[in-house]
This record gives sequence, C-alpha cells and structure tokens, in this order.
Amino acid sequence: MIIATFFAILCLCSASIALAQETEFNECEKASESKFKLLAIPFYDPSIETGVSVIPMYSFYVNEEQQSPSTVSATFTYTQSGSYNIRGNTDILLEKFRLVSDFGFNYSDIDVQFFDRARHKAETVQEEVNFFGDAYYALSDTLFVGVGVSYQSEKYSGKTQRDTLQLIAANRCLSYCTDIGASVSLLKDTREHYYYPHRGYMLSMTYETHAEWLGNDKDETYSLLDTDARYYYSINDDKNHVIAARWLNRYLLDSDNAPSSALSLYGRQGRDVQRGFIVGDTMPAANITSVELEYRHQITGTCNRHLDKMTIVALTGAGKSYGRLANPRQKESNFQEAETLSMVGLGLRYRVLDEERINVRMDVTYNNSQEWLVYFGLGETI
Repeated sequence: MIIATFFAILCLCSASIALAQETEFNECEKASESKFKLLAIPFYDPSIETGVSVIPMYSFYVNEEQQSPSTVSATFTYTQSGSYNIRGNTDILLEKFRLVSDFGFNYSDIDVQFFDRARHKAETVQEEVNFFGDAYYALSDTLFVGVGVSYQSEKYSGKTQRDTLQLIAANRCLSYCTDIGASVSLLKDTREHYYYPHRGYMLSMTYETHAEWLGNDKDETYSLLDTDARYYYSINDDKNHVIAARWLNRYLLDSDNAPSSALSLYGRQGRDVQRGFIVGDTMPAANITSVELEYRHQITGTCNRHLDKMTIVALTGAGKSYGRLANPRQKESNFQEAETLSMVGLGLRYRVLDEERINVRMDVTYNNSQEWLVYFGLGETI
C-alpha cells in the first residue's frame, strides 16, 4: 500500500507537469488570459479497479474583473476491469449567470450488495447515459436562483443467472430505463473564489421532481430534496492554512413510488462522492447524509517551484445511508438504526493553474471497515 501510494504521488505530479509543459505561462502573465491544459492522472476505484484518466481542460475569463475563470473540460477514463467513462463538464461564470453541467457515458463492471442477507454480491455490468445541467441567475452578489434538468438512462446485465435473479429481485432495469427530472434551486454563496476558496460559505437547497409530465412512468414518479452546505475558514487569516467543511443531504420523497434506480449508493451518487467507501458495499437506500472536514496546509517558501505548488490535506468524514432499501419487502432502515460510516485520510494537491487555483488531487482514506482507498481527480470535493 505504501509503495503504491508513493508511486501514485510521483505519477500525479510528473504526469500533470509533463503534459502541461507546453502550455506553461510565466509568472507575470495576467489572470485574465485563457489557458489550455492536458492532464493525465492515475485513477483508482476498488469497485472498478485501477486505470488512467486523460483530461483536456480550457479555462477563460469573461471579463478582467472576474476572480474565478470559466472552465470547460472532458474526462476519458479506462480501468483494468474494462470499465470506462467519457464525461464532459462546464462551469461557465458570467456576470449575472452561472451555467453548470456534467454529462457523459459510464460503463462499469461493478459488484453490488443489493440484499443484506445475500451470500454474494451481484456481479453486474452497469451502462448509463446521463446529463445534469443547472442555470443560476444572480439576484445579488451572493444570492442566486436556479433551474435545472437531469436525464439518466441506465441498464444492468448480470454475469450469471444468479446475478440476473438478484437484479430482477432488486427491480433493476435489464434494458435501458429513462428517468428525467426538473429542479429549482436557491443558492447563497459568499465564497471569495469558485474553485478553491480561502474563506466564506455556500448553502444550496434544491427541489427536484420526476413527474409524469416530464415523460416518466406515472407509477414511478417521485421527488427529492438536496441540501449542500460548505464552509471555509483561513486560520489567523493565513490562506496557507484553511479549514474546509461540507454537509451533504439527499432525501427521497415519495420513495415508495420511486424506481430502484432513484436509490442512492453511498460512495458515489450522481455528481457527489463520499470518500472512503466502495460503491456497492452498502445497500442502495432512499436517503444519504454525509459530513466531511479538511485541513489544508499549502507548502510555501521552499525555493522549489514544484514543491511550492503542493498542498497537504488531512481529512475526516462520517455519514449514513438509510430509508427504503432496494427490495421493497425489506424493512426500511431508519436513521438511528443505520450504520454510521466513518473515515480518516491524508491528501496531496498539485496546482496546475496558479491564479485560477485549480489542482489535481490524491486522497488516501481508511474507513471503519478497515479498508484503504485511494482517490484521484481534478478539482476539490469540498
């Protein structure tokens, strides 16, 4: 584990530096200039094994007064299990509008625990096409209202007849099933930077409906409520020592009518990741709550330009997955009875765009099931 982690650190730094070398700018360049980066970083998810991600990213400023740039990126990932995904992301920051989207195709060779008494996980292949898009309008400098749309179409394939029977019992789709949602949001954002804040907070509340008028089956309509709270604090006003916290909640309304695809898998749900846990190890459930806390120490004054781009992170988190389970005949797991899932970890950041504060990251976590996990990515999870 130690050797693998050390090797991953070298890969994280060297790959990012090497592929970005042609687009390096000098220290005197203005933050308002557009930039292109091509990054290659390791990928690891125990549910779909190790691999590599290639990320072309373009950042630009709409006007010179902006503190944070707009970004457009794509991610191409392939793993040893034969799993792969192709995704696109946009964060377009205009004077009065924010346009945020995440879309792509995922092909995952994944084992899922659908039932608490099943002796074996279901060995499955999941194929999913999805799109998540939100448009926010600024009512003031810090208050936004938003509307959004989500589209998900997925299917599962069992590797054996036993696996297929588990999928059927869990009401999973064996052919593509489509689920379309529309949402309204209220966002309060006092952060002084969009990608890597040193201070401020963000509070978002979203109501999303998956009604019949959107094209969904009338017997599988539902709605959900999401809240996302984030807080940032610079210790003694020192931007090199930052506390970052996030509290995320997803509550499924009308869960009795919702299709099983609407249930949450703790570890990765939609655009959100709960670090420290293997996707599929906990049974799909209606509701999720998770809290994560980071201490970020940015290295400075070493006279080495690569070391001075690094940040060391200590992190911890806890959460629960509860409510209706995949099998409608199983008793619901209420909040008090649900297992508390906890983790601790260490992370490393390497800044690939200085003024824009955009990092590639690696996190190593250890959870209450005594499992080690490693995460790689572009940007922050908090």
